This record gives sequence, structure tokens and C-alpha cells, in this order.
Amino acid sequence: MFTVIPAIDLRAGSVVRLTKGEIGTETTYYKQPVEALKHWMALGARTIHVVDLDAAAGIGNNQAAVKDLVDAAGSKVAIQVGGGVRSVDTADGYLAMGVERVVVSTAAVKKPSMVRQISSKHGPGSIIVALDHRNEKVQVKGWTEDSGKDIYEMGKIMEANGAGSILLSSVEADGAFAGPDLGATSKMVKAVGIPVLAAGGTRNLGDISNLREAGAAGVVIGKALYEGKIDLAAALMLGVP
Repeated sequence: MFTVIPAIDLRAGSVVRLTKGEIGTETTYYKQPVEALKHWMALGARTIHVVDLDAAAGIGNNQAAVKDLVDAAGSKVAIQVGGGVRSVDTADGYLAMGVERVVVSTAAVKKPSMVRQISSKHGPGSIIVALDHRNEKVQVKGWTEDSGKDIYEMGKIMEANGAGSILLSSVEADGAFAGPDLGATSKMVKAVGIPVLAAGGTRNLGDISNLREAGAAGVVIGKALYEGKIDLAAALMLGVP
């Protein structure tokens, strides 16, 4: 089943959206993250994608807010968390907290064995590897550094190390309402044998349908939901077989 996943990005305890991942470009939508969670739950969301932007940037963390979200979600909604997950211990802590899946990015690219450790300990379904790209090259350190590595080869490496799924993000598309990167999504789906989630640039229901046709297993959506450009209830219906 194709999954539509609202994003909750945390910065200084509030729910925000950035443009192309740049700190300082944020627009605040909720001061209380649990209010955002309840809003998306009421519309039918069953998975929420949480990103700790402060932890990702190395300028603090929002773990207390994440714990509040996990407690509020209970067994009704699966919470997946990324941003600053740079060690097995951090992943262990989130999973012990009740997070369903951890999302690892830069640390996984720099040390694929970390993926294998988490997968071996908690199962492949516990870890998503986020691969962010610009011109099909993997971006790391909160999209501030070009690793020079091919995004599709890295996807294969992550799969070989036990990743349960890949979250593919286009830096250029993120928050820009330019449409998702369908070409890269389709190529990644063909490159790996694990589910591929897409993120970045989704503007409307047509984009969601196109991602589904490209073979994506789901899509993480942020700004388009918060700006009212996509109705979540209608989007969720696109995931019904």
C-alpha cells in the first residue's frame, strides 16, 4: 500500500518548515508539536515523520518534544524520527522511547556499518536511511556538504547493510513547490529491492499519483499540507488499493 506521511519538523520546540533545508528560512506553523500531531491524526494519518532540525544542525535537540509526540500518538500512529541520529546509542534511545523507526542520514553514508548494527539489533523495519541528493550526488551534514557519492550506488550499499527502506529527498525540490523528482525516484526504485519513500517538492494530488506510478512506496509531505495546498484526507485515499 502507498503511504502518505505528514512531516513534523521541529526547531526550538516549534513545528516549522524550511526552504531547501536552510536554517533561518523557517516558517512556524505550530508552537505546540502535539497540536500538529492531533490535527493530522484527526484527518486519518497513521504515520508521522518527525525531524529534529536542531539536532541535525548540531545546535541542540528536541527530544522532549519527540517524547511528547510519541506519548500522544500511543498505538494509533507510528512515529518515525530523524535528524541528528549519529550513533547506535541515539537510535537505541529513540526506539526504547517508543519510536517505530529511526531515520539515519549522514552517519549512515559515512559509516554504513552503523545501519547494519541497528538492523541486526532491532530488525530492518526499525531503520530508514535518508538519502538526500542534489544532481544525483548524496548531500550530507544537513545538506551543507556534497559527498560526491552516487545516490543510487549508496542506496544499494544501504540495502546491503540492512536498511528497511530508503527515504529519497531532492534538496532542490524541498519546500519549493517545484514538483517531486520523479526521475530520481523511479531510478532508485529500480536500483534497490527495498521500499523507497519520496520527499521534496510535492504540490498536489497529481504529484502524489505520479510518485505512486513511479514505484514509490510512499511520500513524506510537509509544506504543501501546512499551506493547505493538499488535503490530507484526499491524499490518503490515493494510498488505498
